[in-house]
Amino acid sequence: MRIVRLCLPILLSATIAAAQEPVVHATLSPTTGIIVGQPVRLTVEVLVPNYFTGSPEFPEFELENAIVVLPQDRPQNTNAQIGGKTYAGIVEIYTIYPQQPGEFRLPPAPITVPYADAPPKTTEAHVSLPTLTFHADIPAAAQNLNYFLPTTQLTIQQKWSSPPKNTKAGDTIERTITVTATKMQAMLIPPLQVEAPDGIRIYQEEPIVQDQKTDRGEFVFGRRTQSAKYFVQKEGDYTLPAIELQWWNLSSSRLVTATLPAVHFAAAANPNYVAELPPEPEPVVVVQPKPVSWWTRYKKLLWRIVPCCVAALLLVWISLRYLPRILRTLQANSLQRKNSEKAYFRNLQHACERHDQKKTYEWLLRWIDKLRPRTSLEEFLSSANDPELSGAVNDLGAHLFANRQNVQWNGEKLAHLLNRHRQSRTGFGARHEYLKGLNP
Repeated sequence: MRIVRLCLPILLSATIAAAQEPVVHATLSPTTGIIVGQPVRLTVEVLVPNYFTGSPEFPEFELENAIVVLPQDRPQNTNAQIGGKTYAGIVEIYTIYPQQPGEFRLPPAPITVPYADAPPKTTEAHVSLPTLTFHADIPAAAQNLNYFLPTTQLTIQQKWSSPPKNTKAGDTIERTITVTATKMQAMLIPPLQVEAPDGIRIYQEEPIVQDQKTDRGEFVFGRRTQSAKYFVQKEGDYTLPAIELQWWNLSSSRLVTATLPAVHFAAAANPNYVAELPPEPEPVVVVQPKPVSWWTRYKKLLWRIVPCCVAALLLVWISLRYLPRILRTLQANSLQRKNSEKAYFRNLQHACERHDQKKTYEWLLRWIDKLRPRTSLEEFLSSANDPELSGAVNDLGAHLFANRQNVQWNGEKLAHLLNRHRQSRTGFGARHEYLKGLNP
C-alpha cells in the first residue's frame, strides 16, 4: 500500500505532462468514392495548451502520382476542450489532386510548434502529420479510354482565320481549337486528333496551356489552345473529320462527349497557283579529311580546361579552409543580435502595439531579465520609481491573471512608458558603465 501511495503522484504527474503536449488532428474530405482528378481536402489542426508563441511551421510534402496544392491563405484560429482544459488551435487546409488510380498515403511530415507550456516559459515541440490513406479510382465506364478527364464542365470551341468555303487551291487557312475544363489543370487535357484527307497538308503549332487559379492556389479552369494550318494543294471537294473529346462529368457521374462537327467545303481552281516542287539536291563533294595529330586536335581544349581545373581546386581549398570560420562568425553575430536587449525590447514594443496581453507579459519578463539578470518584475518596478509605469504594468497583470475584465489596459500607453524609461536609463546607464570602470 505504501508503494502504491509513492507511485501514484509519479503516475499522475506523467499523465498531466503528457496532456500538456501539442495535439495534431488531420481529416480527409471526402474519404471514400474518390475518383482520379477529384480534389481531396486535407484539414490539419494543431492544438496546444495555453497559447502559441509563434506560427506553427506546416510542412510542404509531395505525393507520388498526385498534385498537392499548399495552403495560400492565412491559417484559421480555433480552440477545443481536451480533458477539461481549453486548447488553442490553428487550422491549415491542403488540396490534393490524385492523377493516377491507386492507394495514396500521407507521409509523416514534421510540424514545428512554438507554444507556452508554463507561461511565461515557452518551448518548441516537434510533432508529425498523422498518416492517413485514401484510394482513388477510375469509373468503370471510363476505364477503356486512353485518357481520363474528370471535370464539372467542359467546352470546346473553334475559330477559322477565313471561312473554308472561300478556299482556292494554294490557300492556307488556320484553325484554332480551344478546350476549357473547370477545376482542371491544363496539362491534363489531352491533345486533339486533327486529320485531313489527301490533297490537304496540315502544319500544327505548339499548343498553349493556361491555368487560372484562385488566390488560394485552387484551380478555376484549365485551357488548352491548339492551332493547325491547312494547306490546300489542289482543287476538289474536301471533308475534315469531326473532332471528339470524351470527359467524365463529376456532377452527373457519367461519360460525356464534346464534338466539333465535320467540315465540308469545296476548293476552287486557282489558275495563278503552280504547285511548287522541292528542288533537286545539288551533288555534294566529299573531301577526305587530312590526318590531325592528337596534340593539334585537343591543345585548345586543354588550354581552357587546365586553368578552370586549377581555379576550381583553389576555390575548393579556400572554401574548406575559410568558409566554416565565416559561417560560424555569421551565425554568432546573428544569434547575438537576436538575443540582444534591443531585439527583446523591439519584440516587447510590437506586442504592446498589437494589444497582445500574453505576448506583452512574456516579452516584458524576458526584457527585464536581459536588462538586469535575475531581477524580478517587482524589483524592476521598484527601481524604476515610475508610478505611471507601475500602474500600466499592474493593469496588465490584473487583466491577464486576475480576470478583471473591467480593468482597461492600453498597450500603446505601456509601450510609450517603457520607451521613455529605456531612453532615460540608456543615457544614465552609459555614463554609469564608464564610471564603474573607474571605481572598481
